[in-house]
Amino acid sequence: MTAPSLPTGFDVAKHVAATRADCALTVGFDRRQGYIPRFLVQLHYQVATAPVVWHSIARMDHNETAATGHDVYREGLHVDADRRVGPEVHLALRHGPLPANRGAVIRGCVDYLDAEADYFVDVFEGRHSPGSPPRWAPDGGEREPTFIRSPPVDGGMSRNADADALSREELTELLADATGTDAEALDREARDMEIAPPAEADVVDETE
Repeated sequence: MTAPSLPTGFDVAKHVAATRADCALTVGFDRRQGYIPRFLVQLHYQVATAPVVWHSIARMDHNETAATGHDVYREGLHVDADRRVGPEVHLALRHGPLPANRGAVIRGCVDYLDAEADYFVDVFEGRHSPGSPPRWAPDGGEREPTFIRSPPVDGGMSRNADADALSREELTELLADATGTDAEALDREARDMEIAPPAEADVVDETE
């Protein structure tokens, strides 16, 4: 099956295996002597089959190399969610402290987009309106976010879009090598990331 295009302009760009048969994941990042200053993680959705057409429906990124870049350590994690009809939506996610290791953050973002693929497909197709539900608890206070963690690495995850797509384990090893860290430690940091579901995110803006 034809795979979606890889991110351009990065030192490293890879396909990563996704769980849904009609979705694919791509990762692009720069590496600077054991450090990752910039990355892009994308969830792609197959919008046509004859011929196969992929569309990027959700993106998470970090860029501390440009004044106008989005720095997740200053601004928090966000997802740019696309829709088949209507403007792109910028969702500010609720999450716990992020690991200092950017490689672990990339792995966490990959896990998150893969786990929440159903939600982003529904947003793209117009079956679900993006935005947070009412956050007020019965006692009048604000509800606590429902944090979710990444599942354990499964080396046998689907390689649906590209037979050469990296497994989660292979991605972890690649990121560990790029950051000069132990793969098991990076995996633990990624799985310990706490990110609330996108349904609990705040819509920051809608770009025409």
